[in-house]
Amino acid sequence: MCQAILKGAMMESNSAHTIEISQLIDQRKLSSLQITVIILSALVVWLDGYHIQSMALIVPTLSAQWSIKSSDFSLVLSSALLGIAIGGAFLAPLGDRFGRRILLISSMACLGLASIGTSFAGNTLQLLVWRFMTGLALGASLTNATALTSEYLPGKRRAALVTLMFSGVSIGAFTSGFVAPVIIEKFGWKGMFSIGGAIPLLLSVLLAAAIPESIKLLLASRPNDPRIAKILARLAPGTDPRTVYAKKAEIHKQSVTELMNKTYRKGTLLLWMVFIFNMFVLYMLVNWLPTLLTTQGWSASQAPKGAVMIQAGGLAGGLILSWCVYKEKTVTAMLAAYIIAAAALGLFTILPSSGPSWWVLLLMVGCGISGSQFVLNALSAIYYPSLIRATGIGWAAGIGRIGAVLSPVIGGWIIKMQIAPFAVLGMLVVPVAMCALGTLMFRSIFQTSSES
Repeated sequence: MCQAILKGAMMESNSAHTIEISQLIDQRKLSSLQITVIILSALVVWLDGYHIQSMALIVPTLSAQWSIKSSDFSLVLSSALLGIAIGGAFLAPLGDRFGRRILLISSMACLGLASIGTSFAGNTLQLLVWRFMTGLALGASLTNATALTSEYLPGKRRAALVTLMFSGVSIGAFTSGFVAPVIIEKFGWKGMFSIGGAIPLLLSVLLAAAIPESIKLLLASRPNDPRIAKILARLAPGTDPRTVYAKKAEIHKQSVTELMNKTYRKGTLLLWMVFIFNMFVLYMLVNWLPTLLTTQGWSASQAPKGAVMIQAGGLAGGLILSWCVYKEKTVTAMLAAYIIAAAALGLFTILPSSGPSWWVLLLMVGCGISGSQFVLNALSAIYYPSLIRATGIGWAAGIGRIGAVLSPVIGGWIIKMQIAPFAVLGMLVVPVAMCALGTLMFRSIFQTSSES
């Protein structure tokens, strides 16, 4: 009798020692489970860079084969970006309700099928439809990969590591730029999309086999889910699932309307503003730089490599900025990045395009613009709690894609107007200045780490 009472008292004592899931993650070293999440999510991000850059790189080839002006591909280039915006805003939030894992697996499978479908396109309308579907899949997958990764990372390193993970976008675009000449020469432009379809199909299988659901999302929305115990066994062996809980956020319902409640409204609107201007500049360069460089007199082989310098700069900028974020110098680093980018864009108007000067300027612009985009993605991931994280990330990226969608259209119009390429690049100083202004306002709103 006494032993039974003592045993019951001990069990009650153990259950009283509860721990919040973020604290549990912060107290432990990265497990193999967390590393798996980071690697697989980084591959999802890599595919975003590959697919967006691929279309821009085949425009000159398709223009020659189909006897169509490069500017006539404006809507095709915009269609994927529009798809990403809609996918991020309306499909990605389903991850908050039904789980990140199922959204990632299904969106990777859809991406593979859409990319393979693109390789069978015979006209610009078919290209537009398939690229739009590609964008839908990318928008849903990128958002949930970001949310899932952020929810498995320690608070002090979360923003820095998410920023670092997003350097995969530049790596994907960089890879696309360097393999494109070889693939197009051997397999034609269709090869870019056939290969781009096979990879996500394989990745969907790997995700189904290895990726877990977000434990924070499960604890917050389904605390009795049996998957929690299995995930904890891999994340923190020996931890009693009954002692782990998720901090409750002031969320009334898992809806986009929560992004505009008094707690998140100011930060949401500020994020959206900077996203729009940053993405406008970034995708103006991604989509039209090869054409601009060709118009400026660069050779057909040099122009794609010059465009890839933007992504190389983005990779360098992402690494540098992730270190600055880790050192809690986020705002200072982003301001410096935008100043560097604005200065480089201004110098295009006075420095000769021949020689090494433009190569260096392209690298500087990529470092500032593409690198800052990685930080913006990280900020959107840490700003919102788990229950609306995919919604917050998806809508920030989706609203930001307004700038991305407009950039190919405006770029096509500018090219038709036959404005000098160096003048076009110089004009981009204005939206970069708006990004810098928005960044100045970040200091009073954002923290570089999150508890939830």
